Order: sequence, then C-alpha cells, then structure tokens
Amino acid sequence: MAYLSEIGNAVRPLTNVARMAGLLNELKGRVFGAPGFGVFHGPPGYGKTFGAIFCAVELDAIHLLVQSEWSKKFFLQQLLRELGQSTQGTVPELVQAATQALAIESRPLIIDEADYLVAKGLTGIVRDLHDGSQTPILLVGEEDLPQKLRRFTQFDSRIFAYAEALPADLRDTRELADMVSPQGISFDDQILEEVRTRHTGNARWIVKEVSHICKQARLNAISEITKQSWGGLEFLRDTAPVPRGGLK
Repeated sequence: MAYLSEIGNAVRPLTNVARMAGLLNELKGRVFGAPGFGVFHGPPGYGKTFGAIFCAVELDAIHLLVQSEWSKKFFLQQLLRELGQSTQGTVPELVQAATQALAIESRPLIIDEADYLVAKGLTGIVRDLHDGSQTPILLVGEEDLPQKLRRFTQFDSRIFAYAEALPADLRDTRELADMVSPQGISFDDQILEEVRTRHTGNARWIVKEVSHICKQARLNAISEITKQSWGGLEFLRDTAPVPRGGLK
C-alpha cells in the first residue's frame, strides 16, 4: 500500500485503516465539479472508528462521531465547536455558519456512525453543507448504509465513491496481536489463524480473544503461544451465556 508512506506510520497499517485513508485521498483529489461524498461501510467491529480517528489525525480531517439522540441543532453545534465557531443561532443560521467555516477551513469532514443521519433526518442538512462548501465528506457507517442512502435520490447522486471494510487477514491479526500483547508473549501464525477464523476476521473480537489468550498464558506460564502450548485451554466465549434453569 504505497500511500501509507504519505499518511504516516503512527498507527499500524491495518487493511481497513489504509482503505479508508485511500478513499479520503480519492475524495480530496477528485476533479473539479465532481461530487465530494464518500461512503465507507462495514459490519460492527471491523475497525471503522479506529480508521476514522487515524485519518482525522494524519490527514487533517474533522472527525464527528454522531450519537443516537442528536437533533439537527445539536449536530450543527457539535460541528461548529469542532470548527472553533460560535454555536448560537437558529438552525438555518447554524447551517450557514457551518457551511462558511467548512469552506474557509478546506479540511475534509468525516461523519462517523453516519447511519444516524438517516434515522434522525439529517441527510438534507449534510447535503447542504457539502453543496455550499464543496468540502469532501466521508460517511462511515454500517454495512447497509449505502442502501439506506439510496432512498434519497439527491443525496445518492452526490456519492463519488464507496469502500467496504474487509475482514482482518492474517497480517492484520498479527498487527492487532502485537499491539495488545504484553512484552514477553508471542504468537505463532497457526494460533493466530485459528483466532482469525473463529471470529471471521472481526478486529474487535480478535483483540478481545488475544487479550484473553495472553491472560491465560500468564496464568499458565506460557510465553510462546502455539497450538501445542495452548493445548486444551479454552478460547473466549463468543456467545452470550444461556440462563441456567431450575435455580431458586
């Protein structure tokens, strides 16, 4: 991934971090007149927010993590706080202020948990911000976010590019293991591949599993974790506990 040298190596180059950075660079480098929306989508636990934070730091983007109870006004106020602007005014006044500030800043905007834009009726405001400022806006959300946005024809037509979050491969799994493992504990590829397969490449579950394995390894004085040394020790439960019946 050649462009990793351009965005820095402060964070390990996980596949989805690199894919998101590549999409944001594509939006920034689009031809004049082309729409500036991008959509990065994938299942929970695939490292989307991790990638968004990385891109905000390394590519000088604004990162806005939308929450379930945000109203139109609160969304605009949070954006204006990120832009260092006043948060006073009516919703139309705040839209105008945010649009002007985005145009002056000339920094891309990453909207994380963008599914809430649809749920809370914020797509029209975000489209106005894009059209008025011509700022690249990257929407980060769940796997079906593109289909949710497709219902809004005027919004959908402004999407320049999509990128899908991918399951972690073995290289990603090793990078994650190296990040969370304490010094003195190592993994071989065979056990890491089993971890990756057990959790279908879900980065969040891989981190949880590796942390669990490291804890068990310390309790059992294991420093080199292989299929043989792990033996009959249990992996992390990946389903919710079932209630026990007959208890009083």
